[in-house]
Amino acid sequence: MNQNQIKGILFDKDGTLIDFHVFFVQVANDLVDNLVEDFHLPNDHLLKEELLEAIGLRGNQVDPQGILSSGTSRDISVAFFEWLQKKIEVSFSLEQLNTWIHQKLFVLTKTNGAHIIPTTDLSALFAELRRHRIKVGVATADDLESTLFCLEKLGIREFVDFIGTSDYYAKKPDPHMLHAFCETCNLHSSEVAVAGDTVVDMLLAKNGKAGLAIGVLSGVSTSEKLESLADILLPSVGDIISKGGALVWESSETSGKNEGACP
Repeated sequence: MNQNQIKGILFDKDGTLIDFHVFFVQVANDLVDNLVEDFHLPNDHLLKEELLEAIGLRGNQVDPQGILSSGTSRDISVAFFEWLQKKIEVSFSLEQLNTWIHQKLFVLTKTNGAHIIPTTDLSALFAELRRHRIKVGVATADDLESTLFCLEKLGIREFVDFIGTSDYYAKKPDPHMLHAFCETCNLHSSEVAVAGDTVVDMLLAKNGKAGLAIGVLSGVSTSEKLESLADILLPSVGDIISKGGALVWESSETSGKNEGACP
């Protein structure tokens, strides 16, 4: 398609709009500490390490295809529950654990609010997108309460036309959130660019027949992971707007697939 017809951008949140490592590595560790305490599990260092590994966190290294990077709170619950069932006698149900994790993640999001760091000047970016009459949506594996808190903390809630979260929509890469964004903003999927830092985000673009897939390297994935799926690779979403004020696809359309990509 003519990429100048892009009229909306659907952004991933974690690793795309906010610094993933600063925030979620701390939240994941706090979550496991609280899990051990609240459910009276053995306070064993190895147990905690293995629980974190079950969701894709080894030390401070995040698996770009693991649950922490692109899974939902339900995915975390299932991973923890299945691992604990193999190791100890579990006295609670999966649903009890899932309810606790849903609530605890919101609490930890608020208590770690100081670690919600934007990947770029998001207010300036979104104001410029509004000037270009680009609709803005967020599609995240996170839950709605935590997402709203993050957007308010970042000072960008007013710019967001659509919020898709995994407790209300089918999780990515199912195209449900993309299609809902289109319906809300009266767009065709070919008029939407999807911006994200994981393979799941790029597959969302593909599955939803988005007009453009923008991979960003500000999160958990390397260029090698994204380049085969992304139409454009950028250091961060801040590079969607060029220094001259043009949209990145306006300059890349005639210059090859990865114009503006990191070297």
